[in-house]
Amino acid sequence: MQMDRSVVLVALCSVILVPSVLQARAGDAGISLDAALDAALTGSPELTRVAAEVEEARGRLVVARTYSYNPRLAVEGAERSGPGGATTDRALALSQQIELAGKRGKRRAEARAALAAAEARAARARRAVRAAVTRTFTETILARDLLAVARADVDLTRSLLSLEERRLEAGAGTRIEVNLARAAAGRSVRRFEEANAAWSEARARLAEAMGADPETSPRVVGELPIDQPSGAERLPELGELIRRALAERADLAALRREGDRAERRVTLERARAIPDLELGAFASREEGDDVVGLSAGVAIPLFDRNRGAIAEAVATVERRRAAVLAAELAVRREVTAAFGHYRAAARAVEALRGLVIDTLEESLDLLRKAVEAGELSTTDVLVLRRELVEGRREQVEAAGELWIARTELELAAGGALATTPAEERRGGER
Repeated sequence: MQMDRSVVLVALCSVILVPSVLQARAGDAGISLDAALDAALTGSPELTRVAAEVEEARGRLVVARTYSYNPRLAVEGAERSGPGGATTDRALALSQQIELAGKRGKRRAEARAALAAAEARAARARRAVRAAVTRTFTETILARDLLAVARADVDLTRSLLSLEERRLEAGAGTRIEVNLARAAAGRSVRRFEEANAAWSEARARLAEAMGADPETSPRVVGELPIDQPSGAERLPELGELIRRALAERADLAALRREGDRAERRVTLERARAIPDLELGAFASREEGDDVVGLSAGVAIPLFDRNRGAIAEAVATVERRRAAVLAAELAVRREVTAAFGHYRAAARAVEALRGLVIDTLEESLDLLRKAVEAGELSTTDVLVLRRELVEGRREQVEAAGELWIARTELELAAGGALATTPAEERRGGER
């Protein structure tokens, strides 16, 4: 029986060690976070959409730079009949409408503001896609490690059940102990199947975030920062993060550019109330005489003075200003909430590292001594198994929550919290 008890001890130890073993086993065939980010930046439908919006804005800028009116050429001919006979009248006229009040420049200014807004929205979309990929990648790592814990728990409970069945056959155990072991094995299988389904779902979500077919279900390479410092002590102050977000978040920049566009629209609509000038030159032959002359004309703004378009543009300015103020308040709230979530997650990881992990290691040491002394009962194993499994599961979940909280805080702040060159390249929204 000592050999069987040693097998149970090894299975208990594997509850703590198995995620890193699974990582080493899956390393060659998986996809890294950097590779997932690269795939998303080239395959995301959302990024394709915002890139098309930028091109549309560039097209509108080309239109705004182009002069609105082409020259107009008119040719006329007529037969004239009179007492003196029939003659043919001919006329050739060339005219050009001239924009006044700087309308063309105002159109260009509005189009440039619209392009800047579109580019800012595209930058924010890229940041959001990176955050979504990082978040789903972390969730996939988390699901993979929780699956490993569940698989180790299945191995443990099956080893325990096998041990108790042998002890019952040898007359050293009881039916109650076998039933307890069988119930624990059944529950562990159920938890394993749930963890397996969660892992498959997380991989499908990751594929979707990358812009790939969810049926591909990529395997991931990476580790949760379980044994790494949380970095909470190096976190910038909340006020600094809020100031950074208000200055650097591209979605706020897009709203401000839209406000600038609305203001330029007001000046354009007011300029459109001023009529344009039409200049022309003509040459004709009437009754045998050649006639050459110039013409000039302007519309009289008697009925349409563009008042409706001006009023609409002014209202749009007010609406844009209100949208910016509301967005700034929302950004402050998002950064504050993400900051609190990250600090709480960091403290949880530190607490688990300092308390739970040391406790688990102490429990394993005590368990090893109990096995060697032959003092291990089924109830003892089940209690320790529950503590080991739940402790490891909480440790993995806390590490995943910390990684996700950091991603959410970087998204809320508008840039990477770290100062390493690689993370700065991935994190900015400029």
